[in-house]
Amino acid sequence: MAQSDQNRSDNTIYKWSNWIPVEETTGHLFTVCRVMSGVWFSIASWCNIAPFFVFSIKDILQVIDYMSASDPKKEIVYGILVLTCWRVWKARNDKVFSDIDTDVVKIVSDIKSLRYLWHRSRSKKGSIDWKGWCNFGSI
Repeated sequence: MAQSDQNRSDNTIYKWSNWIPVEETTGHLFTVCRVMSGVWFSIASWCNIAPFFVFSIKDILQVIDYMSASDPKKEIVYGILVLTCWRVWKARNDKVFSDIDTDVVKIVSDIKSLRYLWHRSRSKKGSIDWKGWCNFGSI
């Protein structure tokens, strides 16, 4: 990455996360970034799981190991965690390359709707309606 591109990326992350200017890393983006903290809290609340803190990418993928839930629910939550990483990366790219702002509510809303469509089209155990999906309790 050219020096000017690196400076632009650092400044964008600073503006996007309202954190301290730091070297942009996936570790920062997915763990300590203020925006991401809000996303993880919202995801935990929606999925009816205890709030969690992650300190590395590996921690994100291991969240389901500490859940007391059925295997099907763990599989769904795992998919939500992976989709969350993708959606945050997309938000970061939108800001860096197109100067498009987003917020926690928009990110979480997109995660809910995209994962619902994926779950509904791939589920072998029947479908769940949108209201049930948004409540997540019936899963």
